[in-house]
Amino acid sequence: MNAAKASIGSHMLTMLMGTWLVVGIFIDGYAHNHGMTESFFSPWHGILYSGFMASAAWILGLVYVNKRRNASTWRQAIPVGYGLGLIGVFVFLTGGICDMIWHLIFGIEQNLTALLSPSHLLLMLGTLLIISSPFRAGWEDSPHKPAWRPFFPTLLSASLSVVTASFFLMYMWMFRYNLAAPDVIDWYKSRTDPFFGIRVIEDLEIRGLTYILMNTLLFMYPVFLLLKRWQLPFGSITFLFTCISVLMGVLDGFQQYQSILISLAAGLAADSIHVIFRHREGVMGGYRVLALVVPVVLWGGYFLSMALSVGIGWDPELWAGSMVQASLLSLAISILAISPTRGGNEHHSV
Repeated sequence: MNAAKASIGSHMLTMLMGTWLVVGIFIDGYAHNHGMTESFFSPWHGILYSGFMASAAWILGLVYVNKRRNASTWRQAIPVGYGLGLIGVFVFLTGGICDMIWHLIFGIEQNLTALLSPSHLLLMLGTLLIISSPFRAGWEDSPHKPAWRPFFPTLLSASLSVVTASFFLMYMWMFRYNLAAPDVIDWYKSRTDPFFGIRVIEDLEIRGLTYILMNTLLFMYPVFLLLKRWQLPFGSITFLFTCISVLMGVLDGFQQYQSILISLAAGLAADSIHVIFRHREGVMGGYRVLALVVPVVLWGGYFLSMALSVGIGWDPELWAGSMVQASLLSLAISILAISPTRGGNEHHSV
């Protein structure tokens, strides 16, 4: 007997619970960043762990119902794509118990230490395994050209998985910092003597370039993973990019709300290129155009927003070169992910 398959409605409910869980993570992250947590038993943890309990109950319930309905083995009762999600339930539960013990012994972490706590990293792993279940299921059996409604749980699953990874890399989220702004550069200069000032500013520039490249990976890798498997409905990449920026904006109370508009513009550019080239010959070239253009729109929007608000303190070679470097990195990702010599679904479309 083959493994069970969850319905589209079941995937939607999985993602409803998963969204509850992920939103709880970001609300808890906001509380940690702003010194609002005083103990493990906080309202922020209440939102987070209630989201987990809902997700766990739903996945375990799916397996139990399949077992009763089909008189199958427990292994066959696990829906396609949900095996790792079931493991994720127990990983998260272990992480939650460890997190409570950790807080009772060492207290409440703040800022960077909260992201590196071993118990929190277990929670991240458990969350990723749970919320990526519909994506794995969709990868196995959804059509190459899906419609929006049946594809949405798969897209949301992928988006929230990327967002969860981004949460634990929030210290590299470039939109949180105006590292290229003149007042930021002057602030760093004022806190060191002239002898070390040049090195401090160079380190600041290296930090900014590193963040731009890391964020380019976070945005573009899931795009090419999705394109490798599907001809995406228009708006899919826009949804992905906007979802990332909206939830990352929660962490600082949407102080950098411009990042949402910039991500929206970059997503629309990606979706438009996808639509234009998927109906033409030479689709491989469409992948490459998308790879090169989208980072330029993303970081061009970032620097334009900065120029209009606070100014740019970096040399033109630096801010323009960072955009080119991000574009070339994106191109390299697309070549590795979608190569005509590797087989797979690349021949279908952009």
